[in-house]
Amino acid sequence: MKKVVLAGLVSCLIAGSASAKTLDVDNAIGMASLMICTTYYSENDMQIEGTIVGQSMMNHENAGIKEMKMTETTNKKLTEYMANFKAASKSQKGELCEQAIEFARNSTFVKENS
Repeated sequence: MKKVVLAGLVSCLIAGSASAKTLDVDNAIGMASLMICTTYYSENDMQIEGTIVGQSMMNHENAGIKEMKMTETTNKKLTEYMANFKAASKSQKGELCEQAIEFARNSTFVKENS
């Protein structure tokens, strides 16, 4: 399941057209954290948290994040984030997912791109 989420994120973010806006590192990592933590919260029966990150993920997708392209630097930082999440302990993953909730609450991407 996690591999499917990661593959979906990477394919969505890398497949931007030549005229697409460039996705910055913070929004790329934020979107990745929303996708990963949706699964994490689901696996740990944390419905409220899962709803928060899941709704934010959909809002970002609807605002056009999938159409954006990544620079090589952003791709590298995203790959590092994914490796760090994968290597994290359960409590560390919980902390990273708390950051995903903060991203969901504070992101201005949806307002700026709607």
